[in-house]
Amino acid sequence: MKTIFRPVRFGTFLGTGLLAFAQVLQAHDCTLSDAAGRYGYTSTGSIVSPPVGLFTAVGHVRFNETGTFTGAQTTSIAGNLVDEAIQGTYTVNPDCTGSATVYVYHGSTLARISRINLVWDLRQSEAHAIFLTPGTNISIAARKMNAED
Repeated sequence: MKTIFRPVRFGTFLGTGLLAFAQVLQAHDCTLSDAAGRYGYTSTGSIVSPPVGLFTAVGHVRFNETGTFTGAQTTSIAGNLVDEAIQGTYTVNPDCTGSATVYVYHGSTLARISRINLVWDLRQSEAHAIFLTPGTNISIAARKMNAED
């Protein structure tokens, strides 16, 4: 009879351990260091007020562990193309939400400042964002460029 209970006890112990491990994985908080890395992204949407038209951008950005970022993008606003440099600051909350302030430059001239809200996936390998600028309807989809990032 003892031989029957030992495998059952071990199975119960193993199952309890795996359940606890799964709960730890689910409870993972997002952090600046986990979000840090190089991302490629696309932005799509429109500027509706004033009625400028469609907005599209493709670019890359490096998020640093210090809460800053730099990058570059090519942007089309109503069909007018421009190469832009970007830099700014960002936050990451434990629930994987965050925000950023983006400074966009044409050469050395500040062209605009945008504020966005972000959300990262659980592994912080992808991010999605929305512009908070009134009169815009623009979203961003970003993914880490390398598995090492």
